[in-house]
Amino acid sequence: MIFWGIYMKKAIVINNLWSKYDENWVLKNIYLKIYRGESVGLVGPTGSGKTTLAKHILGLLKPIKGRVIVDGIDVSKTSASKMARIVGYLFQNPSHQIFSETVYDEIAFGLKNFGIKNIDERVRSMAETMGLIDKLEESPFNLSIGERERVAIASILVLDPKILILDEPTIGQDYKNYILLKFLLNRLRERGKTIILISHDMELILEHCDRIIALKNGEKLYDGDIKIFFNNAFLLKNLNLDLPPLLKFSKKYGLNKFVRNIDELIKVLKNEARPIC
Repeated sequence: MIFWGIYMKKAIVINNLWSKYDENWVLKNIYLKIYRGESVGLVGPTGSGKTTLAKHILGLLKPIKGRVIVDGIDVSKTSASKMARIVGYLFQNPSHQIFSETVYDEIAFGLKNFGIKNIDERVRSMAETMGLIDKLEESPFNLSIGERERVAIASILVLDPKILILDEPTIGQDYKNYILLKFLLNRLRERGKTIILISHDMELILEHCDRIIALKNGEKLYDGDIKIFFNNAFLLKNLNLDLPPLLKFSKKYGLNKFVRNIDELIKVLKNEARPIC
């Protein structure tokens, strides 16, 4: 079922969502609106409901109460397989979503399933982007954790979904893979993709998100601007989160500007540097 009008400029609309496992409420009274092209950080302690919320957006879980509208579609009335064309979801453990015998087959699976043309060209182009072109005939299960995650990301991006949910994408990544991930996030933002980053990596959140949604015990504790979020020491302590190193440095040395990455920090340091007399 498709809802036109007010929903169409919003990628995701969640109204009064309740969800539980067994007798325990995991999400309680969640209201959210995420707009197309936004990059949102979804944060909170372990067990706060972040992954459960993501699975509702994807349609893997159905609400006990409330409604989840994604790209104008009521997910409770749509199969998860159809939602997979709209929402790409990277699992916290990439091994849980990999099942093909070769890297090539893993990247190609969704394309074949949805009857998309030019499969070989798409697979090889995506493998090149992800640094996997020399791994196509290998088993993904023989690769490192970081390489398996790249395979999982490639299998998602090759379908060109409108919305991407990345659940702890930096776990197990070495520095090379971490830099590649940040490059990809920049590319995806430039292309206007809606991105939800679930992460305890506050450096990644700081650099790539403009808005923070914080959950604790299944309830929404914060939803707003990233600068306000990181300036709220009480909120960070309540969520058991720490400032990213960049902001710690800025605070320690009394820098006046809110910096998001190393380049911004260097620029501020140059501007605020005082000549030695």
